[in-house]
Amino acid sequence: MNRYFYLLLLTVFTLVSPAAKAAGAGADKLDKLQAEMLKLISTPERDKFIEVSEQVKAESKKQGNERLFYTAWGHQSTYEATHQDYGKAEEIVGRLADYAVSQNSLWGNYVALHIRAVNALQKQDYQLAEETFLKAVDFRHKYFPGESAGDDLQELMKIANHRKDQKAGLKFARQILAEPNVAPIHKGRALYRISQFAFNKNNKELYDSIYNVLMELKKTDGIGTIEPVVEVNHHILNGNYNEALQLCKDLSPETRAERMAIIYHRMGDDAKAYEYMAKFKKINDSIVLVSHGNVVASCYVQMNNERMKLEQNMLEEENAQLRYVITFIIIGVVLLVLAAFIFVHRVRIRRLERENAKLDKARKQAEKAFDMKNEFITNITNELRAPLNPIQGFSEILGTKEYELQADERQQLSSMIKNSSKSITKLIDELAELSLYESKKSLPVNYTLSPNHICRHMVDSMRARSNQGVRMFFESDLTDDFVVETNQEALETLLRHLLENAVQYTEKGVITVACTEYGGMVRISVTDTGQGIPPERREHIFDTFREMGNNVKLVGLGLSVCKVIVKLLGGDIWYDADYHEGTRFIFDIPIKKSNSTRLQS
Repeated sequence: MNRYFYLLLLTVFTLVSPAAKAAGAGADKLDKLQAEMLKLISTPERDKFIEVSEQVKAESKKQGNERLFYTAWGHQSTYEATHQDYGKAEEIVGRLADYAVSQNSLWGNYVALHIRAVNALQKQDYQLAEETFLKAVDFRHKYFPGESAGDDLQELMKIANHRKDQKAGLKFARQILAEPNVAPIHKGRALYRISQFAFNKNNKELYDSIYNVLMELKKTDGIGTIEPVVEVNHHILNGNYNEALQLCKDLSPETRAERMAIIYHRMGDDAKAYEYMAKFKKINDSIVLVSHGNVVASCYVQMNNERMKLEQNMLEEENAQLRYVITFIIIGVVLLVLAAFIFVHRVRIRRLERENAKLDKARKQAEKAFDMKNEFITNITNELRAPLNPIQGFSEILGTKEYELQADERQQLSSMIKNSSKSITKLIDELAELSLYESKKSLPVNYTLSPNHICRHMVDSMRARSNQGVRMFFESDLTDDFVVETNQEALETLLRHLLENAVQYTEKGVITVACTEYGGMVRISVTDTGQGIPPERREHIFDTFREMGNNVKLVGLGLSVCKVIVKLLGGDIWYDADYHEGTRFIFDIPIKKSNSTRLQS
């Protein structure tokens, strides 16, 4: 909890400082309210904290202090996350974001992004935290170009360090140094991260230059974030081992053991170096164990909260049911004779109504099937006529002697005829596929395969068919030995149609296939940055031959085939309406096999 409390203080400092400067004549009152709010944020006094934070919101809104208003609101979400009520935290930040959008508040939208990232980091969802911090950085660069995004970049640098991604950590550190009006505390942390890289590479020249800048920064700005290990590393690289050993006493036990092992190794005393390295490993293992224990404890608290809510809901339902039973008994006693008298009559009426409903339903289904058949035949006719017309016309031109065509013109007409023939062949193949799969009640599970292997193979096979300005990628959270039991041919057909659709409507940009495991299913998405589909047309995308508007038409039956295949595989497929950069289709298929048995090479 301490680590995240410091993170909250950093968030508070970053978001409140600009707001406090703009407070004007009411700064004193707001300063007192802020101080009390920050004092309560890490305490269990939730009611008191909400009361004070609401006072901050009201006073800042009254004074027109937009930044402080949204910042105080964001602290309410962070408070819930700090006390591990993540559902309540997300509910609060969701209301904040909706209100900011309704008020066209750029700062409110930024606060919502920043707080969501902090909350994700609070519950150790590092991937979500990283994605959201990156969005916050981009947002701040776009709408607040004169301000530094060093606070968000610093958290990204910490996440990279947690993942031991040295390259990403250095990238974020350099971004911090390039920020406009970067705060000294952020500049110091970025220089420290780069100095660690220089020390690990034994680059004395680079390290000494950074060391001098850090010392100068400490003198000029008075920042207190220069880590003691910077001095120790400086003496190690310069061969001042005794001074380095003296300074090691100011380090944390873990860092002290590691640095002393390095010093004794450089001094040639490998016995002591081994002794301190063993201490370092023991301390580090205990830290990892405690960290895992905290994660387990956090999950347990969250689970316990959910269990209590469930028990409360069940109790309320039982009380409601009890009231219904009592009411029913009272009414039943009064109306027992009347109910017995009309019971038989009602049974007869309901039987007739059910029969009539069945007949009406069967009639409507028959009418619908007839209409669908006529519509399907009409659409098939139109789709076949479109490529047949150029075949007929161009063939007549080629076969008529009165047209004197050049060789390149003949070649062009022949190419058009071939393309039209391919369109007809593709349509017929898709129609055959649709008929084939619609005629089946189930598909045999005939292969145990790796989703990574089959997705990577399909991406590679489709890459040559994409436009010149399109890049294709494959991403996966699964390991290559993760396997599923499914029908290989059907899965390849499904991926092929989705990728063909993405290639057809993406003239330039990126096409990405991604794999992950979700709720006992394998989830695969195909994302492109193409034209997209208008919202009013999305409910018909899996129908056959539907006009999509804006001159975009899904020619053929590819998506209809996909829908039938996914249903046969026991999964689901849908269009991702939350994605706005193009088009994204997502489908789930069952795993069906315990992954304790991995794919054999």
